[in-house]
Amino acid sequence: MPNEHIAIFGAGQMGVAIAAAFLKKRFFVTLYDMSEQAVDTAWNRVEAELALQNTANVAELLANFTCTGSLENALRIHGTEHITFVIETITEKLRVKSRLYAEVVPLLGGSTVLVSNTSTISINNLAATLPNANNMAARFCGFHFFHPVRERSLVEIIRGQATSEETLERAKRLALAIDKTPLVVNDGPGFVVNRLLNAYLSGALHLLTEGATIRQIDAVAEQYGMAMGPFRIMDEIGLDVTMHGGWVLFKAFPDRVEPSPILLELVRDGHLGRKTGCGFYRYESSTMWKSPGQPHAELETMISEKYRGGQIAPLPSVTTDRMIGRSIGEMFREGQRILDDGIVTSSAEVELAVTLGLGFPKDRWKETMTK
Repeated sequence: MPNEHIAIFGAGQMGVAIAAAFLKKRFFVTLYDMSEQAVDTAWNRVEAELALQNTANVAELLANFTCTGSLENALRIHGTEHITFVIETITEKLRVKSRLYAEVVPLLGGSTVLVSNTSTISINNLAATLPNANNMAARFCGFHFFHPVRERSLVEIIRGQATSEETLERAKRLALAIDKTPLVVNDGPGFVVNRLLNAYLSGALHLLTEGATIRQIDAVAEQYGMAMGPFRIMDEIGLDVTMHGGWVLFKAFPDRVEPSPILLELVRDGHLGRKTGCGFYRYESSTMWKSPGQPHAELETMISEKYRGGQIAPLPSVTTDRMIGRSIGEMFREGQRILDDGIVTSSAEVELAVTLGLGFPKDRWKETMTK
């Protein structure tokens, strides 16, 4: 598949990371965004992403890269009449995505596959908005990457009711071509990985209101073997994105998903994580992309005053057993619900989702399940 031509719609954090992943494997890549600023800065951001991956021959790879604000140019360059794949990774709003599809689909060739990097929106709902041309719904599916793309080796491929088997096979081959493991799942709120992630993060937020601190919880999670503590995860993906995913699951499962007032307050105040310089941690603006983040004392005080009845000290310790029971344990219970709902058909697929999609330690999953 290298030397094929793909177009990526959306030059945000994920779009840039996805573009770099394909360029590294010598695909021709066109990145489209309607924002002039995003287009102007895309080249440098993709170059920086390739550098983070210690990629050799960066200049040579960038010769295969174009960024544009023109839909038609995005779909017809490098002497190719029609590109092979279009990957949509724009804002998580159904109406915004549907407007883009209305413009894009009439320009696609009869064999082009359109995929969405949506993390929460139903693939069937998205497919229902597609223009009825050239059986487009059959050539449409979810193609969900995970942050950070360079470190997470899973791609969640979501099957819609109209998605053809040929489309699924082509999507799987596309994932394999960039060294990602494809996991085909059925449509449903949050699919698989985000349902598991939400359970993990919700458990950590409950621990926070019970008296544990942000650093305690993150430290125990990392000592347990998680790639990143829950609060660092939320800062990385964005607290607004985290909250949006939580709302989708709350609407689907109101009996067991509870919105976090702490998360709501941070988002309301514009503290969205690394991208704004402040979330559960603070980040130095001059080195924001590489700063590990510093403790956020004012946030700890606010949590103590509003959500712990003024309790400041002494704080209870967060033992591994408590973390397993309250946060990681929620992931296992959600995994069983995912199986019961038929989103996947085997516990091995759930294990693949948590280990490759969320960085859960491989040697811990079965061990913890027996407790």
